Formats: sequence, C-alpha cells, structure tokens
Amino acid sequence: MRAFVTGSNGFIGSSLVEKLVEEGYQVRCLVRQTSNLQWLQKKQVELYYGDLRTPAQLSPAVRDVDVVFHLAGVTRGHREEDFIAGNFTTTMNLLEACKNSGPAQQKFVFVSSQAAGGPSMAGTPLSEEEALHPISSYGRSKRMAEEAVLEFAHDRHATIIRPPSVYGPRDRDFFKLFKSCRFGFLPMIGDGTQKMSLIYISDLIAGLLAAMKKEAAGEIFFMTSDEVVTFADLARAISLAMGVQPHLLHIPLPLVKLIAIAAALSSRLTKKPPFITRDKFEEMKQPAWLCSSEKARRMLDFQSTTTLAQGMQKTASWYHENGWL
Repeated sequence: MRAFVTGSNGFIGSSLVEKLVEEGYQVRCLVRQTSNLQWLQKKQVELYYGDLRTPAQLSPAVRDVDVVFHLAGVTRGHREEDFIAGNFTTTMNLLEACKNSGPAQQKFVFVSSQAAGGPSMAGTPLSEEEALHPISSYGRSKRMAEEAVLEFAHDRHATIIRPPSVYGPRDRDFFKLFKSCRFGFLPMIGDGTQKMSLIYISDLIAGLLAAMKKEAAGEIFFMTSDEVVTFADLARAISLAMGVQPHLLHIPLPLVKLIAIAAALSSRLTKKPPFITRDKFEEMKQPAWLCSSEKARRMLDFQSTTTLAQGMQKTASWYHENGWL
C-alpha cells in the first residue's frame, strides 16, 4: 500500500513515517526545499517537494496513494488569518486534490487537535459529542479544517483524530522542561493544579494506524492516555526520569499575562510570531484540558498503554542517548 504524509519531517509525522515503513508501506513524504530532513534521512521513502499553499502541486502527490495522513499545520502566527491560512486553507487545498485526483477508495486521516474542542469546562474529560468551544485562533482554525474534512467525508472516507499534548523522543516542546530540570529548576504556571490529558508518541501512532485500518468515515476521535495529569504530576515524573530534584519555579498567572502582552509588543518590532501569546495565556489559565478516548476504544480498539512514568523515562533516556541532555 502507498501512503502520503504531510508534516512528515516533524515530531509526530516522522514517527508515523517510521512506523509505516516498518509495516511495509510505500511512503511519500511532502516536504519543502527548506524542510529539515533530519528524521527522514536514510529512510526508504519518496520525498515529494511541494507546498500545501500551492494547489497545483498536490494533485500528482495524491493520485496513486491509498491513504493520506494530513499532519501539517501552523501553531504560531501574528493574526487569526495566519492560522486560518496555515490550517484551514491548506487543508481545503489538499482535500480538493484528493477529491479531483485521488482514488475513490482513498482514505484520509486528519490530525487535528484537542484545541479544536476546547478546555473541559466542568473539569471532566470532553467527549466528541459535547459542544465545541475553542478558545484560541489555533483551535478555531483547526475546527474550521475539521468541518471541511467532515463535508468531504460525505462522499469519501475521512477520519479526524484530536490528540492532546504529545510527548516522546524527538519532541522539542517537552524537551524544554527536561532541559530546565537538568539545570535544577522547573517552571510551573500557577499552582500546578491544572489538569491535562497527554499521550505518548508511540500510542498516538498506533491510534493513527487503527483509524486508517478501521471503517470510521466521518468520525472524530480523541486519543489520549487515561491518566489525569496535573502539572505537579508532570514535574514529579520528569524529576524521577532525570534523577534530579529541581526547584519548582511558580510563575503567577498575572505575570504570564504581562509577559504575553510584552511579547506581542516585541513581535510588532521583530515581525516574528511571539513566543507566548494572549491565546496561549488563555489556554494556560484554564483549570482543565481533559478529553476521553472512550469512543476510540469502542470503535477503533484503541488503547494507550504507556503510563506517564514510563513515557517520561523513555523520553529522558532518548534525550540522553541522542546527546540532547
């Protein structure tokens, strides 16, 4: 079978490509001339140079593939229009190419985000049936893309996956916490009681393959570990994995808000997306970001098997073995 993967050189995408190759798939990876191909080098894959913003380049890429995994997207931007262009418009371009040039039985798996559903307002895990309330430009743009995929699914086989925060080998976001821990401190927003859902990379990859293999057209699935994790729990797991007892540096939410305002002002001068935005502050101040995998277990036989302690230990070991720490 042939698979086409967007976002193939990223953390999640390259992990998916590796697993597909391992299982015998012929994999075509969408990359740009400027893409960092570190994780795709020496892999038995076809590199297809193109851009999701250029529709004419996409039709040849999807013409002869059995499944399309769409992972590429934009997580940082100056304005809401940047997120819409990077997450919604690009998805529309790819869907149009699949509709016009892809085989009729081609499967489309879209990796969205927990942000499209929004925080769990009552502190209980969100289900797919609950009303949507994305609170960020990123979340709203991902939800717009979901709606396009659901429309596409009226005639084609398309499935949507909403992972929460993903961690594991190659991830650079959680790596910042491990790096801080190595230096003896861990930053903690607020009092550390915010609840969150997480998933280890290999569990998510298994879920994406399950979504491809099962008949789940027009369905949305959260995929997460069953553990409810607070930031304090996360800090303890990282500390144990590193064998270090760091000082917890509590950062009050009002200070985070001021930092976000200052970053926005600096961004206007540098013309670069701010490292922390008001949207990100809004996400940080929510008491809970929880979701439930019950539907994925029921319909896809999905099961997250990696505990937080196990996942953090594996991640720390990989960082050490690869010279990141």
